[in-house]
Amino acid sequence: MPNRRFDRVVLVALATLLGACSTTDVVVPIDTAQIVSSQKDVSRSVQVQVTDIRKEANLERTTIGNLSMGRITLQPPVPELVQAVVEASAHKVLARRGVSEPQTVLCGIRVFEIATPATPLYWDINTKIELVLRVRGQDRVVSGTATERTFVWPSEALIERVTTEALRQVSAESEQALEALFALPH
Repeated sequence: MPNRRFDRVVLVALATLLGACSTTDVVVPIDTAQIVSSQKDVSRSVQVQVTDIRKEANLERTTIGNLSMGRITLQPPVPELVQAVVEASAHKVLARRGVSEPQTVLCGIRVFEIATPATPLYWDINTKIELVLRVRGQDRVVSGTATERTFVWPSEALIERVTTEALRQVSAESEQALEALFALPH
């Protein structure tokens, strides 16, 4: 029993020390070209209106005991990333369907979280995204999640890789959802 108490005290002290010494905010660049193909030649046949409806925006690196190690800021910002992904998916769908008249897609960001929960041995880097797409009064929910385990500090590169994977999943689901939504009668 005394060893167990000592171990807990050591872990709490270590976590506190790490939290006090290494708290830094990080800017993570996301290259949308890795997620969606370039849409330079496509006419502006779709307008995507993004609304952030998250109850809270959780983008934070943490350590043992859920102590903050700093905020994560994505560049471009979350609404711009989501708009680029949904817009590219809508352009693909409309091009396949031969639709040339302007269309509007409403997109609500329900969840966009990046978290790095820790244990004494490793960090998990988790990205969870959930969007609501609305076309002609009909809704579809799309989501993407990605996780990577690391035994080193959750760096910008690791966070970027996990977030990009979750955005790729959102892109694929968005394309399927928009295909179904645009197929509905007016």
